Amino acid sequence: MVTEYKKSGVDLDKIKELHSIEASIITSTYKRTILGAGHYSGVIELNGMKIAIHVDGVGTKTLLAKKAGRYKEVGVDCVAMNVNDLISIGAKPQALVDYIALEEPSEKIVSGVIQGIVEGAKEAEIDVVGGETAVMKDVVNGFDLSCTAIGVVEELKTGNNVVPGDVIIGLSSNGVHANGFTLIRRLLDQNRLSWEDWEAELLKPTRIYVKPLLEVLDLIKAAGHITGGSFSKLRRITNYSLDLHLPEPPPIFKAVEEAGVPHDEMYRVFNMGVGMVLFAEKDNVEEILRRTNPYCPAQIIGKVESETGKIKVHTYKSQFLYL
Repeated sequence: MVTEYKKSGVDLDKIKELHSIEASIITSTYKRTILGAGHYSGVIELNGMKIAIHVDGVGTKTLLAKKAGRYKEVGVDCVAMNVNDLISIGAKPQALVDYIALEEPSEKIVSGVIQGIVEGAKEAEIDVVGGETAVMKDVVNGFDLSCTAIGVVEELKTGNNVVPGDVIIGLSSNGVHANGFTLIRRLLDQNRLSWEDWEAELLKPTRIYVKPLLEVLDLIKAAGHITGGSFSKLRRITNYSLDLHLPEPPPIFKAVEEAGVPHDEMYRVFNMGVGMVLFAEKDNVEEILRRTNPYCPAQIIGKVESETGKIKVHTYKSQFLYL
């Protein structure tokens, strides 16, 4: 039995259409905006200072957290999903607020989530300045979680100076992170993926890339956080053709594929072991690898090609596909 993200209830193409509609409407409000909808974070200029802002949640991973009775991990996830997008445009994360919506009051959920948010905030070296907790029995199934974070930008890294010949570097992920769980839950519900075997891997929190990227902001042209939509997110950075040679993914991704997800679908939905992608000139690559590897494994995974076109992905099965 083959399972795809769209058939599980998430249509990535339809989501892109919605984002486009939203962006076309909100642009009429822009007065201070210098980087609007469509990139990893929005940026406004205020009294000569560039302020980046981003909002994100952890999706239906909350349902697996509830299933396991473990909530700290998704708290870390929520911080990571925000600060990783901020740092992707060159913004140094500064502060965050959280929003927790509950089906019913639960001290266990709230305390666990907040512990995770604090842990993630300390890793990213940001302040948690407040938040909101709401109980909405008629709206929420279990609980929902999101955060909004702000950062300060000295030099924007949007990818507008990426050129053919630039090198693409991949920083390893910590597993599935916080995307694609609607698809994974379907596999679990159909007993095609074992919860007992993979619970620990599935609940691993998203890796926070703030510290390694702060080490190399002066050496890179752009960075791409690989989340929902996988490597197609790199289109936010450049329209040049990209040639990616990705490493063999961790076992959890192979298990998900073996449970019935097509090989090419895996590379359209999941990070496949690469959670952050950097673009840099060839002469800077050795120094970038030297600075980032103490934080997480990093390696060259591709190059920017001359023609404008598709993203070509070479996979661990010695195949390639186009995104």
